[in-house]
Amino acid sequence: MGDDWERVNTGAPDRHVMARARTVAEEYEQLVADAEFDDPIDPEEVRLLLSDGIRSDAGRLDVTWTDERYYRYHSTEGDRFNFRYDRHPREDLPDERFHQSPDAGHDDAVPSCIEVTTVRLVTLAVLQLWREATRTGELDRLQQPDPP
Repeated sequence: MGDDWERVNTGAPDRHVMARARTVAEEYEQLVADAEFDDPIDPEEVRLLLSDGIRSDAGRLDVTWTDERYYRYHSTEGDRFNFRYDRHPREDLPDERFHQSPDAGHDDAVPSCIEVTTVRLVTLAVLQLWREATRTGELDRLQQPDPP
């Protein structure tokens, strides 16, 4: 994923918090076709399978929350279109940042428009920003000054 997520102490993946993110997504976003942990025994992320996309007919949102309350929401529609929101320590940027498409790489990071920190509100914000970009096809909707 080209970021420093593994280089800093972000804590261990928190299964219970990721399960809450999954529940919020399933309850509030009708385009979540399925949701599953990457590993049922020792999950590192929950995968939200989306029945629509910004640049394709479907996509996936991989969500990780840790016991230190750091998060990563990585959206992918294949190798050609990725973006992500994450929160974890980094020296050159605020903890909350957005990694722009098409690669969502380390050097593509800018401060995030998402300022909330609870799992429910972050999940809703990410889904609403994604939904707005999906509806309009406009990538700048992923990073609005005042998220919906």
